[in-house]
Amino acid sequence: MKALKIFGAIVVLAAAGVACGGSDSGGAVNTPSASASACAASPSTEAPVKVDANASLKFVPANITVKPCQLVIWTVVGAVLHTVTAKSGATFDSGNLNEGGTFTQAFATPGTIHYYCKIHGAAMSGIITVSS
Repeated sequence: MKALKIFGAIVVLAAAGVACGGSDSGGAVNTPSASASACAASPSTEAPVKVDANASLKFVPANITVKPCQLVIWTVVGAVLHTVTAKSGATFDSGNLNEGGTFTQAFATPGTIHYYCKIHGAAMSGIITVSS
């Protein structure tokens, strides 16, 4: 019985450590989209596409083209808080990202995805074209 209680305590502590560890998003919880979950089963062999969210309130590059399930990695460059949030064509939200924070997403279905920073509005936006 004592071993069962110790095991239960270890499981609870491990779950707490997973929930608290490794976040670059200032505490936001990033849940995978259905597209990201589909891509986990069949990942792309293409190199990830990198996008900077910078202090000039721009995504660089703003418009990208990726293959289905190719990773896109956004990185906050500079001391300005940003989000990476879907506007249309998909559903995702990075939560608040601090300097150096990253957000990674993959898209399984071909199409066009418009996204923006919720903090800075439509002036800070980008387009992802997913094309076979």
